[in-house]
Amino acid sequence: MNLRLLHRRLAVLMGIAGLVAFAGGAGFQPLTAGLAFTGLLAGLFWHPDPQRSRKLERLWIPVATVLVARALLHVFVIRGDVVLPVVDLLLLLMVAEALRALEAPNDLRLYALSFALVLAATAYRPGLLFLLGFVSYVGLATVTLLVGHLRRGAERHGVREVPLGRGLLMTTGALSGVVLLVAGVVFLTFPRVSQGFSGRGETMASAIAGFSEEVSIGQHGATIQGSPEIVLRVEFPGGAPANIGGLRWRGRSYDRFDGVRWTRSRSLPPAAPPRSWYRRRWDGPVIEQRIFGAPLDSRVLFALHPAIDIDAGGGIQPLVDNAGDFVYWGSGAPTYTALAPSLPPSPETLRAAVGGYAPSERHFLQLPAVDDRVNALADSLTAGLENRYDRVVAIQSYLRSFGYTRELPATARQTSLEHFLFQRREGHCEYFSTAMVVLLRSIGIEARNVNGFMGGQWSQFGNYLVVTQNEAHSWVEVWFPSYGWVTFDPTPSGDGTGSAEATWFWPGRILLDGMHHRWSKWVLDYGVDEQSGLLSRWSGFMTGRSSTSSTPSPTAPDSGFPTLLFLGALALAAAAGCLWRQRDLRRLGPAARGYLALRESCARAGLAVSPALTPTGLLAHVRAACPPATEPAKQIVELYLRSRWGGETLGESDLRTIRAALGRARVVLRQHRPAPAGAVAGLRSFPGVREGSDTLSSLT
Repeated sequence: MNLRLLHRRLAVLMGIAGLVAFAGGAGFQPLTAGLAFTGLLAGLFWHPDPQRSRKLERLWIPVATVLVARALLHVFVIRGDVVLPVVDLLLLLMVAEALRALEAPNDLRLYALSFALVLAATAYRPGLLFLLGFVSYVGLATVTLLVGHLRRGAERHGVREVPLGRGLLMTTGALSGVVLLVAGVVFLTFPRVSQGFSGRGETMASAIAGFSEEVSIGQHGATIQGSPEIVLRVEFPGGAPANIGGLRWRGRSYDRFDGVRWTRSRSLPPAAPPRSWYRRRWDGPVIEQRIFGAPLDSRVLFALHPAIDIDAGGGIQPLVDNAGDFVYWGSGAPTYTALAPSLPPSPETLRAAVGGYAPSERHFLQLPAVDDRVNALADSLTAGLENRYDRVVAIQSYLRSFGYTRELPATARQTSLEHFLFQRREGHCEYFSTAMVVLLRSIGIEARNVNGFMGGQWSQFGNYLVVTQNEAHSWVEVWFPSYGWVTFDPTPSGDGTGSAEATWFWPGRILLDGMHHRWSKWVLDYGVDEQSGLLSRWSGFMTGRSSTSSTPSPTAPDSGFPTLLFLGALALAAAAGCLWRQRDLRRLGPAARGYLALRESCARAGLAVSPALTPTGLLAHVRAACPPATEPAKQIVELYLRSRWGGETLGESDLRTIRAALGRARVVLRQHRPAPAGAVAGLRSFPGVREGSDTLSSLT
């Protein structure tokens, strides 16, 4: 292939790889990305002559002028994201260079433009598509630089064609793997100077019921649609709890109800109990949750209730508001660790919880004007019950006898709470939580509406819980003196999770999300904590000891397993090396292998054998130093020369002659004086020959 054509195509492929990398960072801009890809694809196969190239250049200049003006407008007037307008200009220039005549010396411009595109992608939070584009770019750049260097050298010396084998190009491309490997080691081990990755262009998820300033039960005439959009990824460092489906990821609480909407009072006095109540009086071991949240339009930190501690490291700053909800300030997606008790207080202790501090009655006993039937229903359900806990359970049990549906009421009149309680008797989770809070408040029990997510899908690929918008849910928190806010869920059969609609692509989505999660965790958010943990595990792997505890875990592998695994990897590498050398040896042919075996035996016998020694020179050395070996050595050399230089195909009798002659020569040469210390050093440069090898066996 013509070097100019090959070089141009490789440079254009670098541009396509840069476009893919940018798409993995900023996302696809359908119009500009489509036009740029079409232009680059055309640059692979169509190369105009110099005259037509000059005509095209007159077309690019006015378009580039418009794009420059657009970029300046974003900088000085709109004051928006200037990266995308600049990237559009880069794409235009790159297409223009790709469609130049082959004679144009524009390789350096193509290099610079494609590299600028990859660099622009890092201004955003790049995903797995960026990894694909980046790896392709590095591999293509290695080959392109080699071909470009050869092209310039050939043109300088007037050489029109330079034969390039596929092996050379593939080997050069494989060098990029070494570059990437070294870069990966440097990335993992180089001291961290920052925490996490703060990219541009974070895509904020659309508002979800419960995560805005109000939640309404007034919708009608439709069906609540599910969404597979992932909002939380949760790891459990101490082991996943048994009841994954029953975990409630608490988000925001609401205290004020106007008959249709739940909102948060602006002047809410402190309504969070002392943290010591949750630490000392709730049951069960503490559950540690490592949570990777999507950037929502409401800055809420989700966690199991009650969250007794949230540590966000250096990426974001968590705060606790007057309601006891966790919020944060900072940029980017929230990543944090939360601790929570695994079990609520027992029914016996809650039945005994009377008197003591209670939050503001004006806020948590507030009710709009409701039908008298609501108060009568609450009184009838709790009649004869003496304690707060039994009253709460009675109302919860009654509501669980209703039906659950995602079909909204048909008309606005049917959206009222009274219609839900006394006529329809079925609805979605917001109706159940609203009804329970109103019934409890009507009998003087402080309660509030809470929204978040319930359950999730377990990812076997990444060993973490995937929580999507399908799991959006609403439930109730009731105040108990000395214990704080306790969770109750009146939605029947735990079915309020919005409907985890299964789709045909869901298993693949979980797999891709697991890959994306690992990419984000170990590349984008890789910081000091992750580095120290990784280096500690590497240390334990190399020493065969656990790096985190002196007492082995009952579920952990035996301490010698890492060492055995490491030794096994070394053995596999050694076996692969032997097979590779044997393959080189087999490539030579039987006559060449016999001749090389003769050289090896001569070197061991002390004869001066060097890589530059010719076959006839070797025979002369044997005749002078060890005359008894002259005749078999002569037979081997003559047959080798006939095969190697005469182009003769040796028959089976000739191969038997070589084997017999080599055996006799070895016997005689072994009786000769031993070789000096470095006698065989020069021989090792021959492929397939190594110290101590039995080359005779390879002739059979």
